[in-house]
Amino acid sequence: MTKIRIVSYEPDYDVVPQAIFWRPLNYFTMFIRDAEDGLDLYRGATFTLGNNLRFDLRAYRGHPEFTVTLYLPDGVDDENEISEAIDRVIKEMVIPASAVAWRRGQRFEFGELTRPKGDRLREPEARLLALKIAAMRPNRTATTTFIKKEVPKYLELTKADLAPSASRTRESRWQQIVGNIISHDKARQGPFVRGYAVKANQGLEVTEKGLDYLNNMGFLISSAA
Repeated sequence: MTKIRIVSYEPDYDVVPQAIFWRPLNYFTMFIRDAEDGLDLYRGATFTLGNNLRFDLRAYRGHPEFTVTLYLPDGVDDENEISEAIDRVIKEMVIPASAVAWRRGQRFEFGELTRPKGDRLREPEARLLALKIAAMRPNRTATTTFIKKEVPKYLELTKADLAPSASRTRESRWQQIVGNIISHDKARQGPFVRGYAVKANQGLEVTEKGLDYLNNMGFLISSAA
C-alpha cells in the first residue's frame, strides 16, 4: 500500500471533479475542514498519494447526501493520467467498486446521479469500517453493538441491507454482516488474521499494525502533514 498523507492546508490551485463515490466524506478521513471557493461552501480534505499525486475529496452543499467528489488539480488533463489517478485512489483508499457512482469518461448530467446497482455492505467493507470506528474510540476498542450503531453514519443502507437476515431472524442483513466480523475471526482476509485487530470486550481492539493500515489510507488525523 502506497502511503496517503493528509495535507493540512488548502490547495493553491484550481481543481476539477473527476469521480463521485457513494460514501460520505467521514468514511474516508477524520481530518475534515470547512471551506469555501468560488462555487459554494463545502467540507473537504486534501491528500497526497505517493510523490506525484495530489487530490481532494469534497462535499458541497446541495450535493447528494452520502456522496463525495474526487477532485484533481486542473493541470491533470490527460485522459489516461486521470483514469490512472482515479484507479490509484480507489485502490489505496480501499473503495468498493460498487461505490463508484461516476468517473470521468462516463455520461453525467447534474441532478441525475444514481446509486450503482448492487452497492450494499459486504463483509470486506464491514471489516474496514469496524477498524475505522474502533480506531476513533478510547483505547481503540469498540463492541460489536457499538459498531452496529455507528455503521449507518458511514454508509447509506439500501433495501438489500435492511432485508431480514436469513439466519438471524431478529437482525437485518447488514447487522449480520457486521456480526460476522467477530464470528469469522479465522477468515484469511479478516482483521484478526491480518494482525489489524484482536478480540476484546465483545468486539475488537485495533492494534498498532491496524493503526498503520488506517494511517496509510489517510483516515486518521495522525497521517496529516
